[in-house]
Amino acid sequence: MLRLKGMRLPKIRKNLPFYLLNLACIVLVFAAITHQITAGENNAGAVTAESGHFITIHDSDTKTTLRSDAATVQEILERAGVSYEKEDIIEPRLDDIIDADDFNINIYRAREVVTIDGDSRKYVRTAATDPSEIAKAAGIEMLPEDYVRPVEFNGFLESGMTKAYEVVRAKNIHFTLYGQEIDKRTQAETIGDFLKEQGITSDPEKNWISLAEDTPVTDGIEFKVYLQGKQSFTQEEVIPFPEKITRDYNLDAGKSEITQAGKNGRKSVTYEIELYNGEEVGREIISEVVIEAPVTQERTVGAKISLPAGSHTDWMAAAGIASSDYGYVDFIISHESGWRPNASNGKYWGLYQTTQSRLIGDCGDGWINDPICQLRSASGYAIGRYGSWANAYYFWTEESVRRTGSHWW
Repeated sequence: MLRLKGMRLPKIRKNLPFYLLNLACIVLVFAAITHQITAGENNAGAVTAESGHFITIHDSDTKTTLRSDAATVQEILERAGVSYEKEDIIEPRLDDIIDADDFNINIYRAREVVTIDGDSRKYVRTAATDPSEIAKAAGIEMLPEDYVRPVEFNGFLESGMTKAYEVVRAKNIHFTLYGQEIDKRTQAETIGDFLKEQGITSDPEKNWISLAEDTPVTDGIEFKVYLQGKQSFTQEEVIPFPEKITRDYNLDAGKSEITQAGKNGRKSVTYEIELYNGEEVGREIISEVVIEAPVTQERTVGAKISLPAGSHTDWMAAAGIASSDYGYVDFIISHESGWRPNASNGKYWGLYQTTQSRLIGDCGDGWINDPICQLRSASGYAIGRYGSWANAYYFWTEESVRRTGSHWW
């Protein structure tokens, strides 16, 4: 009988099925081990047999884990067949290098949202989840005191969205604190809330507040806070510039020239004041410091008088005064100005001592050199106020003395 390495051939044939079964089991075990080492598994059971790093892609509600030698985030997404839009947010960035095992990629998908800013509505497609980032994506400018909140949206039929993001604007407050004017923006609901926010006590023994604490804060509201009793404060004040006048007898009267412009100065003044319920009941200057001295304005004033030829009678005739009134006119004008067209007591001017504004209005800037026009103006005043020069003379000589003890008209 034939032998094979010490075994009888019929015995091998008899045990062949057993040997084949054992060999198949060994192959299956080896395959299972190889699968665990070389293949990644995702939530749907898909696997890949690439070498490299283990990478997990989180995309909305799905998670895919695989192993790859892709160099960048963009490359692994392309290999995995994951598409994205420019509005989506991908972390890390597409050009970031995959340089570690257990590498995680997050994809935040963009969706349509609506923002409300006052009467304005803006629709934007964004992947942002933070309300302030959503407002930024909509191009809404925010100030530090503003904030954004999610709200129910009543435009569902219009847009299909049930929620919106509303910009809550801070309100402007202008208030005076111990004499200093301050502008603030706030989300406070009442004046009391605002005072707490600013760390200002509302104790009536210490502070007087012009509005009640429960007053609602509205945009542009104003109020004042003063300390009760004596206190000091410092403010900057203007020092008016002085004027130096030089008379020029070669320049016609009524004309003037500024040879050096004046400039106001500045000073810092500290006061001690006493307040009671917001009302000042006393004030005293404690110190006064000049910050910038004023510059004196220098003015040259014309003093040359160019009177028309002729006597006072000629002037009265040229002014259209009736000859029967010459006596009354001469008496009043002689006593008021001595027939000097440029006469002045610092308050009243001209032949009949009236205001400069009246003389300029009737005769122009050259009134000093125009006694005839001044007489016309005087005649209009006398007749307009007293009815005639005779009545004006009576008032000047008798009625004014009876009323005040002095002559005037």
